Amino acid sequence: MRMLILLASLLMTAAVSAEPAGTQGAAPMVSTPKLVLAMDRILPGTTESKVKARLNEEVRAVVNLYLAGHVREWYFRQDRPGAVFILEVASLEEAEKLVESLPLSRAGLIAYDLVPLGPYVPLATLLGASKP
Repeated sequence: MRMLILLASLLMTAAVSAEPAGTQGAAPMVSTPKLVLAMDRILPGTTESKVKARLNEEVRAVVNLYLAGHVREWYFRQDRPGAVFILEVASLEEAEKLVESLPLSRAGLIAYDLVPLGPYVPLATLLGASKP
């Protein structure tokens, strides 16, 4: 148990303060996101009846994005009505275009918060390796 607490403490410290060996003073690496977390946000003026009127069209559009390989996973939020997608895209801009193309977005009923995801880089610090 102590080892687990020590490891967790080291991970937190590395994530906050350390740079991997060989990268001191170097410009941060910028990588193209491969995975993007997309969480919907209900916009003011949205009603249940407005959403229901476009729901079948929305589902078809999401399934088509899934079949095209852009939606890797999708979930229904447990804290409130809404969707969360894991998108597989070449860029954040592509993710924006995809979610903006969805019927509920086009109708101005929802918007999406997008978060690029990537490898957990602080682990490299523990290994003394440079960033991937």
